[in-house]
Amino acid sequence: MIKRVLVLGLGRIGSQIACLLNTNKNYHVIGADIDEKSVQKYARFFSTMRLTNDDYSTLFSDIDVVFSALSFNENPKVALAALNAGASYFDLTEDVRCTEQIKQIAKRAKTGQFFMPQCGLAPGFIGILAYSFRHHFEKLDSLKLRVGALPQFPSNQMMYNLTWSTAGLVNEYANPCEAIKDYQRTFIEPLEGREVLTISGVKYEAFNTSGGVANLCISLQKQVRELTYKTIRYPGHCQLMRFLFRDLRLGEEGTRRNMLMNILDSAVATTEQDIVLISVVATGYNADKLQQISRTFLIPHSSQQSAIQIATANAAVTTLDCVLQDKMLHTGFVEQEILDIDTFLKNQFAKPYRDAELSR
Repeated sequence: MIKRVLVLGLGRIGSQIACLLNTNKNYHVIGADIDEKSVQKYARFFSTMRLTNDDYSTLFSDIDVVFSALSFNENPKVALAALNAGASYFDLTEDVRCTEQIKQIAKRAKTGQFFMPQCGLAPGFIGILAYSFRHHFEKLDSLKLRVGALPQFPSNQMMYNLTWSTAGLVNEYANPCEAIKDYQRTFIEPLEGREVLTISGVKYEAFNTSGGVANLCISLQKQVRELTYKTIRYPGHCQLMRFLFRDLRLGEEGTRRNMLMNILDSAVATTEQDIVLISVVATGYNADKLQQISRTFLIPHSSQQSAIQIATANAAVTTLDCVLQDKMLHTGFVEQEILDIDTFLKNQFAKPYRDAELSR
């Protein structure tokens, strides 16, 4: 049965999600955006419509699934409109508070109607990958989740270029970070816990950031002694961010945070020449012996798309396709962890991930 999927937001990620879905005969895609140029640009590929206001309920007639690629602030309104229309819901948000609102909305879902926020790279694929390691040990001890979207050719003191949402980046660096310590879910400070790591001979740093673990700390509470999520950057980046966010207090919510976003948008160049690094290192016990296993992926940019576009959009569409093709009837809030990593990687949309895995 063909599913009618409405993709809200035809920016860099949303347009790629819509285009990928449009290659599969199981989906009829409708794209919507507030920008008339975007609507016209993609009209030759799939059905499009113009967003004129935030009354999303008027768009959901005869829609099976809505995928929100809008700003995280819009997602609770979209999710509520989806609930009232009987449509299932996906999004890309990394904002923890936004996801909590969607969880509450999902409690009112009708039978067979589900809500699956945070589908992308991190949160998203990284959680599916991390959760899979519980099968490798008799007793899981620790999980280290590390993800970075990085410029391939950094040229400033920050060793960084903007590759995605500035608002999302600032949220990552300013908001409390979920973790598991001594088997209990907790919150730790962003921009702390700096460590040095080497991947394929290149040295990086990683530090605590918010929003990357989705529901994982709830699912694995009392099952793993320690779980941390950190963002990968080139060495020196964390120190400069601490200066901006801590010393100058530009991470504080309100005017200061808006000021910081304006500064970054105006002074830091964007790039599509990027790479995405994904690493999970797990330790655990088998026959009372502590062992370690890891999996690492390096996704490059293509001639037409940035690495963050590829990593996020392909993970999101793979997640959607796996869930909609699943014979199990899902209702309400659905965790990322229900997806089997092998099934995920075998999916037609997951090819960039299959090609990107470094030797195991």
